[in-house]
Amino acid sequence: MPPLEFRTITADATSGRFAVTVPADLPYFEGHFPGAPILPAIAQLLVLVLDRTHALWPELGQPRRVARLKFMQKIDPGDELEVHLERTAAEVRFALLRRDEPCTRGVLAFA
Repeated sequence: MPPLEFRTITADATSGRFAVTVPADLPYFEGHFPGAPILPAIAQLLVLVLDRTHALWPELGQPRRVARLKFMQKIDPGDELEVHLERTAAEVRFALLRRDEPCTRGVLAFA
């Protein structure tokens, strides 16, 4: 699978904002669901949130848990999203937004 093309809006030691277009041919859409594809939750966490978290802060390693996870709107093929990340000592708060409307938000807790 080719990597997603994230465009950096802002990034520093404690936060990051990235723009990304969700490609229609992303393999995660296959079978989820035929005729009305949506991006599965695990793909949102892995290819959008965790990818950018590791790009900004590789020293965090793998998260121990996901907290306060909310899926508010589905993510469709071709959607233009913003990934917002905010880091504290052992947590990364995240939000996936489409046209400034939240689709998904939560917290990754690290060691």
